[in-house]
Amino acid sequence: MFKKRLLLSTVAILAILLSNFAFAASIVNGNFNTDLTGWDVLTNGGSVQWDAGSAMLSTGSGDAPYSSVLVQGDDGNFSFNNPLLLGPGDDFLKFDASFLSLGADAQETGAGLFADNLQLWLYDANNLGDVLLAEIDALTNATSFSISLASYIGHSVAFSFELNDENDGLDSKVALDNIRLEQASINTVPLPSTLLLVIIGWFGLVRNVVRADQKVQS
Repeated sequence: MFKKRLLLSTVAILAILLSNFAFAASIVNGNFNTDLTGWDVLTNGGSVQWDAGSAMLSTGSGDAPYSSVLVQGDDGNFSFNNPLLLGPGDDFLKFDASFLSLGADAQETGAGLFADNLQLWLYDANNLGDVLLAEIDALTNATSFSISLASYIGHSVAFSFELNDENDGLDSKVALDNIRLEQASINTVPLPSTLLLVIIGWFGLVRNVVRADQKVQS
């Protein structure tokens, strides 16, 4: 009798846990080991290619917004057939981005106020608001980036890397690599309060079952 009731209580606890805690999302092929599988590509005068273990976004002749785009979670048409559901542990989006100059662009006058730049957009599948997470100038020296996603846990989203070709007289390309989702700390994971309460409740159930079984036996 004790084992049967303990088994039933354990099953109930597991059901509660599974119903209250979502699983973390995962970026598909964020290392670009062999190709661009898992990503959708759009171009407007530029190009997106796989190159030696990275995704290479390049501008083209003349200036153009959204010259080259690499997106995951959407096909670029906002249909959101396969969005990423951000869950517990998806605290940061991290990636490497290295810019290189492609030299002068004769089709640009150079009169623009901005340099070529990479924008990272979060598009929400449920129309809860699209967010510009980062804008990285082609002249930046930084190569590794970390973006907080704490405000978007529970949202179904797409991540879109968009290279803008400004009228700066130059062409640029950016190599993207190591795109991943990470939790705030991989060493210390605080116990969620809800999970703690569930565990306490489980021990209470076990204690009550033991007492009841002892009474029956006596």
